[in-house]
Amino acid sequence: MPLHLLGKKSWNVYNADNIARVRRDEAAAKAAEEAEEQRMQETDAQRRLAILRGEALPPIEDVEPSTADEPPARETTHSGSMRRKRKRPGEDDTDFEMRVARERDNMAVVSLESERKPTSSAPIVDHAGHIDLFGDEKLRAHAEKNEEAEKEAKKKKQSYEDQYTMRFSNAAGKDGALQPWYSQSDAAAPDASSKDVWGNQDPKHKERDTKRIVLNDPLAMMKQGASKVRELKQERKRFQEERDEELKQMRREDRHRERRRRRHEESGSRGGDRSRGRDGERSTMRI
Repeated sequence: MPLHLLGKKSWNVYNADNIARVRRDEAAAKAAEEAEEQRMQETDAQRRLAILRGEALPPIEDVEPSTADEPPARETTHSGSMRRKRKRPGEDDTDFEMRVARERDNMAVVSLESERKPTSSAPIVDHAGHIDLFGDEKLRAHAEKNEEAEKEAKKKKQSYEDQYTMRFSNAAGKDGALQPWYSQSDAAAPDASSKDVWGNQDPKHKERDTKRIVLNDPLAMMKQGASKVRELKQERKRFQEERDEELKQMRREDRHRERRRRRHEESGSRGGDRSRGRDGERSTMRI
C-alpha cells in the first residue's frame, strides 16, 4: 500500500496553507508596488511644480520597507553610517539593480542641479504666483549682465592670449597682413633672358628654354603621346586603304583576263566548227 506523505509535508507547494500564503504575499507586494508608484508620481508632481515656480527642488525620499529576506545593498545616510538597500516584495535581482541605478542617477542629477549656478537672478514668478517669462523692466535690467563690460573683458583676455598663442587663423600673418603667393593674380612672370650663362647674346636661348619646359611638362608629354597614337592610327588606316585598293585592282585584272580567255576559247570553238562543216561539204561533192 503506497504511503501518501507528500501532502503532509510543510514545504509542499500544493498545500492549501502554502497556496494561501503565496496569494497573500502577492497581494501585499502588489499593494506595496501601487503605493510606491503613487508616491513616486506625487514626488514627480511636486518637483515639476517646484521647477515651474522657480523654487528649490524638494529632496527625493527613499521610503522602503525593511524585510528580513531581502538581499542587502549599502547606502550612506545623512549621519554618515552605511544603510543596506533591500529588495522590495515581488522584485527580482534585475529589477532591484535597475531601481538602484535609477536612484543613483536621480541623486546625481539633483546634486548637479543644486551645484549649478543660475545665469540670471531675475525671478520667473511674479508677486501673484503667476509665471512671467519676461518680468518687470526694472528687475530685468538689474538682473541682466553688462554686455559692454563683458566684451571689454573678453577683448583684454584675447589680447593677453595672443601674446603667447599661435592660431591657425593667423598663419598668414596677423589679421591677414601677409598674403600667400598663390593669391596674387598680378605676379610677375619669370625673366626669360636671351643671354647665356656667360652673358653673351643667344637668340635661341628662349627657344631652348621653351622646349625644355615642354619636355619636362607631364601634360605636354601626354599630349605628345596622344598625337603619336593618332598619327599611327591614321598611318594604319592609310595602309589599309592602299591595300584594299590594290586588292580591288588585282581582282579587276583577274576578271578582265578571265573574260579575254573565255572570248578566245569561244572564238576558237566557232572556227573549228566552220572548218569541219566545209570539209563535210567537200566530201559530199566528191561523192
